[in-house]
Amino acid sequence: MPIALGLIGSLVIGASDFFARYVARRNHAATTAATGLLFASIAAVVVASFGPGRLLGSDFLLGCVSGLASACALALLYRGLAVSSVAVVSPIVAVMLGAVPMFWELVTGTAPGAGVLVGVVVALVGLAVTTFNPALGDRIKIGVILGFSSGLSFGIGMLFMAQTSVAGGLWPVVGQRSTACLILVLYCTIRGLPRFVRGYGLRFSAAAGVLGSIGVLCYTAGFQRGSVTAVAIAASLFPIPTALLAATFDNDSLRWWQIVGIGIVVAGIGLIVRG
Repeated sequence: MPIALGLIGSLVIGASDFFARYVARRNHAATTAATGLLFASIAAVVVASFGPGRLLGSDFLLGCVSGLASACALALLYRGLAVSSVAVVSPIVAVMLGAVPMFWELVTGTAPGAGVLVGVVVALVGLAVTTFNPALGDRIKIGVILGFSSGLSFGIGMLFMAQTSVAGGLWPVVGQRSTACLILVLYCTIRGLPRFVRGYGLRFSAAAGVLGSIGVLCYTAGFQRGSVTAVAIAASLFPIPTALLAATFDNDSLRWWQIVGIGIVVAGIGLIVRG
């Protein structure tokens, strides 16, 4: 069940990133993220109110701390999707999502098995293949930097969410989404940027925010009930729906070897899940 929740979350997050990518190409990344998080916060309150568990101060605080990392992660991700390529940024974020929790469990005394280590190597090979695209030129470098930074931030945020309890329900997601939203709104205000998306792009921001919130709700429920690494690896499949949607509806460049690379990454993730 926890891994299934991670997989469902990855599909929803993948669709969310596709809509956010559209908005980020026409608006500042911080504005895009702030707008999506506003709708995400509203959706999280509705779901948490009718879901299991109750509002616990300690769990809610963990969600707020996670929101600090999530604000950075989303802004970096949307910026990367706008200036680079889904095929470059998303796989790097995906690998980092799995690597950070695995490293944490290793440090805390839970050493990964041989199957997990093989899976990591396979995923990294797939990552190298996926990110190779001569047509992108300098966009590969900026995509790698933004993808790595975003993935590291996402991974740290996940670790805090993984410390929440089943008794706290899904209220930590409310804390995470709302904190991240406030941070980005403040950033936009200080920088003199529009705080929220306006016009036609608003509907895409709403879709991205609601879907993103549902994805995080799935992740959190999975973390509370199973292995952090297993759920995080399952969650890291989100680049697949994003890339497929971008190639189908947005004319994104997806070469044949990048498709093979994505397949290798998925295979590596499968090995990691099997352990």
